Amino acid sequence: MKVIFRSKDFAHVEGAGLGFVNRRPGNLPWHYQGRVLHARWRGTYECHWEGPELLWTVQGDARLFGLAAALKGRGFAVEVEQDSSNATDD
Repeated sequence: MKVIFRSKDFAHVEGAGLGFVNRRPGNLPWHYQGRVLHARWRGTYECHWEGPELLWTVQGDARLFGLAAALKGRGFAVEVEQDSSNATDD
């Protein structure tokens, strides 16, 4: 499962208590990756600057529906994509 959203900066996401931690540089300039560690969901994320905004992609299992709901509750526009590879997870 993937949760995709945009933000204007890192602070609004990392400071929201949603579990975004361990940000480090990615493979390309201005790309970052890290982990999402929360009591209700877990995953990994990648983000990069796309114009004046950061585009975030979080990958994990179905528990990320909770993250998507939490992001929506904080005013982010969220897109959720279902991965067929995670459809058989226990």
